[in-house]
Formats: sequence, C-alpha cells, structure tokens
Amino acid sequence: MAVYTGFNEATALECKGQSLLADLEECEKNGFDYIEIRFDSVRDYLKDHTLDDLAQWFAAHNLKPWAYNTLIFFNQRNEAGVKEIDDEVDFIIEVSEAIGMKTLVTVPSFDVVKEDGNPYSIEEFRDEAVTRLQYLADKVAPHGLRISLEFCGAPGCSINQFGTAYEVVKAVSRDNVGITLDCFHFHGMDSHWEDLENADAKKIFILHLNDVENLPIGQLADIHRVWPGEGVLELERTFKILKDKGFEGVCTIEEFRPEYYELSHAENVKTAYEYTKAIVDKYFG
Repeated sequence: MAVYTGFNEATALECKGQSLLADLEECEKNGFDYIEIRFDSVRDYLKDHTLDDLAQWFAAHNLKPWAYNTLIFFNQRNEAGVKEIDDEVDFIIEVSEAIGMKTLVTVPSFDVVKEDGNPYSIEEFRDEAVTRLQYLADKVAPHGLRISLEFCGAPGCSINQFGTAYEVVKAVSRDNVGITLDCFHFHGMDSHWEDLENADAKKIFILHLNDVENLPIGQLADIHRVWPGEGVLELERTFKILKDKGFEGVCTIEEFRPEYYELSHAENVKTAYEYTKAIVDKYFG
C-alpha cells in the first residue's frame, strides 16, 4: 500500500450545501482516493437514505470510505456514558459492515476531574484509557474494525501528547488498536519529535494533514488551522520521518477554518484536494 489522498468532512462542514452526499460527489469529482465520514453527516444522510444506498454509491465510484470520525470521549465516563459509547459503537459497526469501512477514530475526554475536584495524574488517565480501549478493541475485532486513538493537543484533553497516546496504544497490546497522528495536535501541546521517531509506523493508522497559525503552545484552537504550507508546522520534518519509517496509508486533510467554510462547497473540496495531492506527491511520490 502506498500513501493516498483523503478528505475529512470537517474541512467543508459548514459550507453552504454541505452534506455527506455532496462531499462524496465533490471528492469523487476532484480525485480524492478516500473519505473520512463524520458521525453527524452519516446520521443526517440516513434520515432520507439507507445504508444500502450508501454501500451502492461506494460500489459504483472510485472514492472509498477510510474511517469513521469520531467516537468522542471514550474514556473516563460514568455508567450512562459507557452505555452511550457502547450504543455508538454498535451503530459504527453497522455502518462499517455495510460500506466496507475498516477504521474508527476515537478521541479522549476533556476537562475531567475526580469527584473531590482534584485532577487525575497522567498515569491514571493512561491506565483507565488502556482498559477502555482493550474493551472496545475486543468488541469491534470480530467485525474487522480497527480503533485509532487521536490525542488532542489542548490543555484540557486527558491525552494530549503523541508520546502519552503511543504509550496507551502499546499497553493496550491489540493488533487492531493504533494512533491518529494529526499534525495540528502534534504541535498543539508540543509533542516530542523523538517519540515520533521511535514509533512503529505500522501503529499510525490515521494521518491528518493541516497547518496552523503562529500562536503560543496551549492556546491553539481548531479555528487556527490553515492549509498545509501556510502556517508554522514543520511538515517537512514530519513527513520525512514518516517516509523513512515506511508509513503507508492515507493522508487525510482536516481543517476547521471558518473562512474556508465561506468558500463554495465545490471550491472548498477542490482546494483541499490540490493541497493534499501536492503534499502526497512531494513527500511520498
């Protein structure tokens, strides 16, 4: 497997006329290889369509489903929250089996404290996340699904650096559990380059492409993302490491930029493809 182009629906999320079907058609038109579908988009789609309709669309086109984005806040949940996650995973399994999607992305919880108001330690977050991911991995494994843990580079996120997330993935010790490397999040809480250099590329299941404005560490938000090459991220360093390590998979552009949502839907997807294709060609050939 080489490295292919991917589109995350967040990139066009608030564009006028955006929908799952509109994203599919524009991604197919522009030449994207894969798409990461959002939970809200697929649920909206199913109000007027069926999973069989979606499966037939993919069967008739070159664009293929890459991942479900996102199973949110999988860890540090109360009893009701655990049931909510289980129900969502049941839905993801149903969608994935219908359309041949093999990966679901999950993100950690934010702003979690103990009942007495004190913070959890990194070790406590890590150990609980390992237990939860082992459970979820075993739940989806019979259905051929992988789980990709996406750390979020924000102060309030319970797992906010690449190194911590990779420790969790290693401790989970399941073949179907890996990590999502988002360039924005790697920078967001100053993840360490040596952690990426020492990682097994086969454990990087998802690669999210973007760039970011020049703002202080810990103060970055999704709205500060910009097109790749227009910000301050060391993308060349990132992709050189990945190429040298033999990374294979999909390079998926993921933006949340308000001004990009002001573009027409067609222009948004076209621009996203041009930036993604340029990066893939430049660094992975």
